[in-house]
Order: sequence, then structure tokens, then C-alpha cells
Amino acid sequence: VSDGTVAFYGYSIANNSNTERAMWVFQDLRRAWEYIHNITNIDPGSITARWEKGENSLSWCDGSCCCPPDFAPCNKIDGIFIADKDIVSEDIVIHETGHQYMDNVMGFWYGPPNTWDDFYQCVILGHGFFDEKTKLCAWSEGWATFLALAVNGDPFYTFASGGSVDLELPTWPVPPDQTIGDTVEGRVIGALYDLFDNSNDGFDQVTFGFTPIWDIVSSSPDESSFSGFWDSWKAKGHNKHLAVQAIYQNTIDYNTSPRINLPSRTLLENFTYDNAINLWEYSEDDESYDWELDWQIIYVGNWHCDVSIDAQDFVDIIPYPDWLGTCDVIIRVSDGIKTTDDTFTIRVVPVAAQVYLPLVMRNHSETRTTQNPGDGHLISPLPTPALLHEPTPLDSPLPTP
Repeated sequence: VSDGTVAFYGYSIANNSNTERAMWVFQDLRRAWEYIHNITNIDPGSITARWEKGENSLSWCDGSCCCPPDFAPCNKIDGIFIADKDIVSEDIVIHETGHQYMDNVMGFWYGPPNTWDDFYQCVILGHGFFDEKTKLCAWSEGWATFLALAVNGDPFYTFASGGSVDLELPTWPVPPDQTIGDTVEGRVIGALYDLFDNSNDGFDQVTFGFTPIWDIVSSSPDESSFSGFWDSWKAKGHNKHLAVQAIYQNTIDYNTSPRINLPSRTLLENFTYDNAINLWEYSEDDESYDWELDWQIIYVGNWHCDVSIDAQDFVDIIPYPDWLGTCDVIIRVSDGIKTTDDTFTIRVVPVAAQVYLPLVMRNHSETRTTQNPGDGHLISPLPTPALLHEPTPLDSPLPTP
């Protein structure tokens, strides 16, 4: 097909013909291109696909693969190769397409190549959805499979055999024999899909759609890991609080714990203290705005304190009448994943207290002498102040310090 708009005018393909199978591949390529272009208004670039009847390996590829022109061993492919046994799987075709599109925008379908270990572990030894490989392997393969799921409209990756696996389903708790984290492509696939989709569950309670994900993949810097994707996500100003939870749903933990440091409070007997502590002012979290955090009182040392948190996230203190004393209060702050506790003390003191003030008077009966520096003689005596009384207790409305 030549470049530009081509009208097929009722062109038909016979069932069970070789042309029909080639058209399956073409339709998958078309759907992937249109999906990205129609949503983002960005052209992901061109792609060349090769398929041959009965051929399941080509060049160094044993099965379907991406082998773009800028990779030396790919002179027989220069794009993607679809094995004949895989042609019935839309997910496999678009997975390989995802690699080519990454190559189009990054210059290498494996992201910026890091070490031979990355290439050897992933491409030479092969990889599975829940194999623990390298960060680069998990990112490259994770992106390619995510694109297939997004274009085909469900989280099930369907193999040519007809079997499928739900890549959004795996989450916590994780059995001891299963892998977690951003070196596992299945976890990266699930994290990208949970950022994208509108089916929320567990820690995933957000829908961002496809555009912000493609924006990061298609623009600088060229990420070589999912953690690099997360850094770019934050740098572009996207919401972090809900995003880090959707990622955590897939056993990738980029979340930092919230921090809280509460001041103690003192108040007078039979007084109340509304808005005693602004919890926004004394709490912080790297991924959350103040209003995205939650607080709860988990311990009060004495029921007479009567402490509560109001709807505006202020601590209110309403001690019982005529009660004096102290109590410790523990408040827990949560960012939706992790929690941190802090303790502060409430002191209720009496209104009347004794404050001792010194009474100072001058005593003229005592003298002190000074020496005239000029002649060495003593000169007239000076009055010397002296305390006539002990400090006198006075009533004060101030609390005892």
C-alpha cells in the first residue's frame, strides 16, 4: 500500500487464504496506530511487519519478535516478525508493535541500552510475565504488553493457544514463591493498566487514561525502567497520591511514609480549646497534598481529656468540667498505604496559681564606700539596697509554669 489515502472500493479477501492472514496482521497494526493517534493526536511512527506462511522463526528470532532496522542482526526483518503460529493472537501482534513504537520514539526498542546483562537476561534467555529480570527488561516488555491490553480493551493477555492471563488481577498478599517489584514485567503491566483503566479496585482508585502514559514514553528523557517512568510522571506534575497507590496495588512500592510532629497543648481548668492543632500544619507526605491525608485518634491516656478531630482536620480539646491533670494522645496519619503515629500531651491547669514576686526596698542604714581613684581617700557613704521581706505570694490568673 502506498503512502497517503488509498481507497479499497469493495476489495475482498477470500476466507482461509494467505492474504486473509496477512490482513489480520495489517488490521492489528492499523488499530494500534489509530488508537494512539486518535487519543493523543500524535503519530507514533511507521512500522514494518513480516509474516510468512508456515514460518515460525526468522534470522535470530525464534518466534515473534521486534527487530528494528537500527539493530544489526535484523537485516532480514527491519521491523517486527510475526510467527505463523502467533498470527491469531491480537495481543502478540500489538505487543511487538509496542516495541517498534518505543524504538521510534527512543531510538532503541529496549530503551537506552544499559548493559549486556539486560539484553542477555531478557532477550537471549527469554522472559515470562512473573520472572524476575532486570528493570530495563520489565519496563520494555511491560510497556509493550500494556499497549496490547489498552488497544484490545481488556486486561487479559491472550496467547495463540487460546489461553489467557489476567494481568490486572495479581496484588497483595503475595505468596512466598511469587516475585514482586519493578523488575517483574507482569507487575509493571498491571501498574500501567491500573493507572490507565476505569475499573478501580483495592488501592487502585483512579483513572488517568492513556495520554499521560504515552506522553512520558514518547518524550524526553528516555526512560530505561519503570522507576524512571515514575520520576517522569512526578516531574510532569501528575497526581502522585492516587498514582502511587495504583502502582502499589501491583506490588511496586514507591510510596514514602507520611511524617507527623505534634505540639503539646496547655489549657486552663473549665476552658475548651477549639482548633488546638492544625493537622495540616504538622504533617507532610512526599506524594500527598495535606487534604489527601487522613488522621485518626488511636489512643487517649485519660477519658477526661475528650479529644476529637473535626471535619477540617483540626484537633479540638474539650476537657470534662473541674478536671485537672495531663494525658497523652496518639494520632495516626495515613497516606492511603502507610501510617505514622505521634504522641502529644494535654495539660489542664488551675486558673488561680501563686507567683512569687520579690519586694525590694532601700535600706539607708547600710553603707558601702568607694575609693577616690585620685587621692586614695575614702569618700562619702552611699545607700545600699537590701531585701526587707521574703518574696510575697500574690494571686495570679496565670497558670503555674
